[in-house]
Amino acid sequence: MTSVPERLPSPPLSPMATALLIGLFGAAGALARYGISSAASLLPGPFPWGTSLANVLGCFLFGLIWALSEQRALIPKPLGLVLLTGFVGSFTTFSTYVFEAEVLLQQGLWLILALKIIGQNLLGFAALAAGFRVGWWGGER
Repeated sequence: MTSVPERLPSPPLSPMATALLIGLFGAAGALARYGISSAASLLPGPFPWGTSLANVLGCFLFGLIWALSEQRALIPKPLGLVLLTGFVGSFTTFSTYVFEAEVLLQQGLWLILALKIIGQNLLGFAALAAGFRVGWWGGER
């Protein structure tokens, strides 16, 4: 069994440096999402491959970065936060949704987990419909 390396203290990033790095990694994540969606649009059929691939890959990346930063100490915590918030956050927010659900599952908070999953999905559909209605208000459909 391998041991976890001792975490070396990582210098904190200034708020300005953190914001700048999140913006840069966010731009990279958005471009990566666009690239995957563009490539997936070449696949046949009506299935939304681009979104599905981005969501699954984003979940993998979230787990990998979290483990390398928080568990194995191979990525400094400030950089892990910037990567998760900037790159993965703009690549897909589904990964954060799944991660939060996993934390609730591990904590045995079944009712809160059910409320999160059912509530966010139902409210998401309702908010989408409301946005459509507000956007169409006064116009023709």
